[in-house]
Amino acid sequence: MNIKIFNICLLVGWLMVLAGGVVIHPGWGLAIAGGLLIGLTLAAAYIAGWERPKAPTDKGENV
Repeated sequence: MNIKIFNICLLVGWLMVLAGGVVIHPGWGLAIAGGLLIGLTLAAAYIAGWERPKAPTDKGENV
């Protein structure tokens, strides 16, 4: 899956949760959507890795 498509799907899903939660109760909807956004960000970072990709000129050395 392309990273752009992944980010769009993640955004659309989060917006659906946000809209549904705000319709039911604005405070709880914002709180749950905020917690979900933090959780999804941490999960994506954990799955993809925390480190930045190495530049093509890097030889694997720590600078």
